[in-house]
Amino acid sequence: MGNRLSFKLMGYLTLIIVIIMAVSFSWDVREQNKQIREELLEKAQLITSQFLSMRHFIAENQNRINYDTDGHFEFKHLNPAAVGGGVAEIFNEKSSYKIKQTRIDFRDVKNAPDEFEKEVLNKFATEKDLTEYWQETTLNGQRVFRYLYPLEIKTECIDCHGEPKGKIDISGYQKEGYKLGDFGGAISVVLPMNRFLANLQNNIYRDLGFMLLLIGLTLGAIYFIMARMVTNPLTQLRDQTKRFGQGNLEVNTEQINAQGEIKDLTKEFQNMAGQLNELYKNLEQRVAMRTKELAAANKQLEDHHDRLELINAELERSNKMKSQFLATMTHELRTPLTAILAFAEITIVNENLPQQARNNLKDILEQGSGLLRLINNLLDMAKLEAGHEQLRLIMVDMLDVFSTIEATCAPLAERKGIKVIWNIDKDIPMITGDEEKLQRTFLNLVGNAIKFTPEGGEVKVTVENYHNKEVVVKVKDSGIGMGSEQQERIFEMFYQVESSDARRFKGTGLGLALAKEWIDLHGGSITVDSEPGKGSLFTVILPLRSKGEGD
Repeated sequence: MGNRLSFKLMGYLTLIIVIIMAVSFSWDVREQNKQIREELLEKAQLITSQFLSMRHFIAENQNRINYDTDGHFEFKHLNPAAVGGGVAEIFNEKSSYKIKQTRIDFRDVKNAPDEFEKEVLNKFATEKDLTEYWQETTLNGQRVFRYLYPLEIKTECIDCHGEPKGKIDISGYQKEGYKLGDFGGAISVVLPMNRFLANLQNNIYRDLGFMLLLIGLTLGAIYFIMARMVTNPLTQLRDQTKRFGQGNLEVNTEQINAQGEIKDLTKEFQNMAGQLNELYKNLEQRVAMRTKELAAANKQLEDHHDRLELINAELERSNKMKSQFLATMTHELRTPLTAILAFAEITIVNENLPQQARNNLKDILEQGSGLLRLINNLLDMAKLEAGHEQLRLIMVDMLDVFSTIEATCAPLAERKGIKVIWNIDKDIPMITGDEEKLQRTFLNLVGNAIKFTPEGGEVKVTVENYHNKEVVVKVKDSGIGMGSEQQERIFEMFYQVESSDARRFKGTGLGLALAKEWIDLHGGSITVDSEPGKGSLFTVILPLRSKGEGD
């Protein structure tokens, strides 16, 4: 079963689940990356805010720092830039984060910008509406998150950095000549990302493991449910059908654990099998009983010749009763068998049906259809024996009949690689006959020719108008052929050619017998000419007016 329905379905389900889980996994990784960057940005903003608050506090308290209690001024070199630089050094030593004050025209070499900071400082200088800037990059071989916040020249900055440009300020540096609102530099923060990336990697491994576990559990559950509810019941039913088709009429479907439509199908099959088995047993008993009676009668005939006519009449009546009984029972058997085929056909069109179940139903349809054809042939033969068979005479177009036969036989011939040649006169006149029985007769002849012809062989069908009096149909094949003794019995009921080649082809032995009876009812004839290994030629001659037609 593994190389058929179950593993194919599991493959498709695996693909679908993997795609869904992959999309979910990618989305989760994306969101975690986004969350890491949001967290890093929040940390950088917080550190910058605290650092700016410290600078602002120092700026507002310059008088208190540089004047003593008596009002004497003494510059302590604790302006915002100096205090910020000292605090940054302590902060950088005690943490893995880095912060500094920087600008293009720096005073202290410790505040000199690197290449990244220079690029961002130029952006701040040219893009006045840019209020902050961050980027993930590499620094000293490590992934880092860099954040810069622009500094604006405020009132407390003018004393040291304002006009006139070049004048020495209180701290001993030349003034830059800035005005209020000018861009004066930036706060630069560097946050290492190693810890965050390691956590992200661990989360990815954990989610990936969980995803694989979930896929395995899901597929296992689906496989178990599918096997229990669909595949196993249909496989068991298919096995029962095959045994039934091989002649084992003792069928028990109660052990099949099926549900829904499959359960209904098993019940109908069980009912049909039970009826057919009972019919077979009764028929065997009746045949055995009649055989015993016939043997006893034959023995008595040696001494009682006068009773021969009476016994023959009884045998004829019994044979007629048997035919009537067979006709009645075969007719009754068609109802449950038709229901089984209907259930199978209804179930097989279900789009959600697994492929294994569909294959099993195809087997059931094939075996059931063969059994239905056998029952129909038995019914027709019983009607013939009972004298109930009558022709439904209409005007029949033989061109239409053979057009249908050609369409029906084409797939079988194509599968075997057999070339079928159709030579049909276009001026074939309409004949009076039973169209259905004529079609079945010629379909049987052409079908047999294809069946008994080896691959790569040839079948030739000829239909001729003979002087507007008769229609002559010839079906010639290049098949296995048959001997003279077999030709004499080929039209007998249940007779099949006994040879190693012929036994390879299945059949009931009723097709040709029915064909001969139907052609005889039409007032025609059917003959065969054959040699072993050289194929066979069947010839059918039909009058334009059947003998059952009134003048």
